[in-house]
Amino acid sequence: MSTIKRTARMDIFIEEDRNTILIQEKWQYNWSTRATPWTIREKRKFHQSADVLISKIWGNYFKLKIQGLSNFAVKHKNSIFTVDFDIKWVFTNPHWTVNVIKIAPGDFETSYVIWDRRIISLDNEDIKSNYKGYFGLKEYYQFPIAHEFGHTVGNIPIIGHSDEYHDDNRINGGFKLDYPRVMNIGNELRKRHLDYILNQLNAMLPNTTFYLI
Repeated sequence: MSTIKRTARMDIFIEEDRNTILIQEKWQYNWSTRATPWTIREKRKFHQSADVLISKIWGNYFKLKIQGLSNFAVKHKNSIFTVDFDIKWVFTNPHWTVNVIKIAPGDFETSYVIWDRRIISLDNEDIKSNYKGYFGLKEYYQFPIAHEFGHTVGNIPIIGHSDEYHDDNRINGGFKLDYPRVMNIGNELRKRHLDYILNQLNAMLPNTTFYLI
């Protein structure tokens, strides 16, 4: 049995039978190129790789417990819910319009998310591990697709933190030196990266509060 909240940018499923919170985004792609034309096989590979990377990096990290006076909260007072993530390729009614440009290997194109317009801009190199630099006596690599996905699940300035590599603490929340994190220049998560989704969850069921453990 699932309780579902459908929003403009994602659908949230409380899957009671599996003790899972599933965050699903529907992506509608626009394919362009600065190199050779896209083949259908390349398009499928891009989406499959993006889905796998997002699930691998974002999934199964966040664990939630529940408190409150609702029947659901009382029933699950000792349960632990795991948060999972999924992207679905759709051709109509998307949460996000995803513009993907095909570039030559080693080329660069700036990727970004426009929250208000529900637009994601990517390139085919974003599913590869990218070298981000040498900081704090360590080299850092990142899958850009996982970073941009982080913006789509609420890591944006209006929530209080966004790109954590900025010098401006008003934008990064003061996390500039936390290099390994996915909203900085690495692939690791922090509890703060679930802030927006946690707020959405806690508006779903009366007298029911989810909290991170």
